Amino acid sequence: MTAELMRTKEYFLKTVSSVLNGEAVQAVPEDLNFAKLCLLGERNCVQGILYKAFLPMKDRLPEAEFAKLENEYRLCAVRQITQDEEVKFLREAFEEKGVGYMFLKGSHLKKLYPSPELRFMVDMDILLFEDGIEAGREILLSRGFNLKLNNGKDIIFIKKPFLTVELHRSLFQKDYYMYGYFSDCLNRAVPESGGEYKMTDEDMYVYTMAHLAEHYTTAGSCFRPVMDLYLMEKKISSLDFSYIEKQFEIIGISDFSKNVRRLAKAMFENGERDETLDIMENYIVLGPPVKNADAASQMAVKGNSRLKSFFGVIFPSFGHMKLKYPVLEKLPILLPALWAVRLFSLAFSKNKAVVRKKEQFKHADRKSAETLEKIFRISGL
Repeated sequence: MTAELMRTKEYFLKTVSSVLNGEAVQAVPEDLNFAKLCLLGERNCVQGILYKAFLPMKDRLPEAEFAKLENEYRLCAVRQITQDEEVKFLREAFEEKGVGYMFLKGSHLKKLYPSPELRFMVDMDILLFEDGIEAGREILLSRGFNLKLNNGKDIIFIKKPFLTVELHRSLFQKDYYMYGYFSDCLNRAVPESGGEYKMTDEDMYVYTMAHLAEHYTTAGSCFRPVMDLYLMEKKISSLDFSYIEKQFEIIGISDFSKNVRRLAKAMFENGERDETLDIMENYIVLGPPVKNADAASQMAVKGNSRLKSFFGVIFPSFGHMKLKYPVLEKLPILLPALWAVRLFSLAFSKNKAVVRKKEQFKHADRKSAETLEKIFRISGL
């Protein structure tokens, strides 16, 4: 890593920390590449935070880059207002239909930020009781949403220009090691009014850490969850960490959680750091230090060869295939034929996501997987 990149990262973290903690923002150093700083903010979905930080000094900054930050902030603000209106509608609709539900993550955590639009929400996550799934689906379709994906765990709906709602059957896939622990989270939740449930603050902290651990090992977005955890610990003084730490032990992420808590202090309060935290910080803020990280992370976690990992993608489980091809419910004997159909469609697909996935598996190598495997182990996973 270059010295310039490390200085940019250091200033980036100081700036975010200042906004989160209500402190004065240090002026942008004259020799710092502001465009690269903005790219780092975009990578970590904190353009709104950078806009707030640099607004008082905008006349001294590159006009084009600041204009882009301002535009991103305005989009976040509009998205925030629109999402709030949608949440209000859904609460009323769920109550009318007698649907039991629980809003997850950002819907609650954004209240911890200096202003809610600074906690960027890509989508609205809602966990439903199984008997309310069909009613939830009908509500969203009648509201003008279109069904984008149903993978068994999540049913994803979109409404242009930027609304996404994910109806969750569970918090994790059934084959994921955390599934069992979180399978009854609705039964542990606190009933609110109108069929709504809410996690206790402690369980929200546990889930946020678990969700971070999942993203961490899939080369996903990790910066926002670290901010969430930091602000929860800073602003919710009643958190019972004896309970929280016990849950981490049960789940199996105790070492990782301890490192994340230390890392948050180092990132946002200039706390003590060591080699482990430096590695974790670079991985979270700058991204995985390998190419084709998505495919390499799958190899690292599963211990599979590239060929085996790719086979898992092109030949999904019966349960997954059944969602895409409902005919399998009555005629499971058709599974091999439908695998062939899927393989043919993938081979000739021009969908950008599919093409990107094929390229990642094509170029992923065992050395990259071993690099990520080492990072995961050092981090406590």
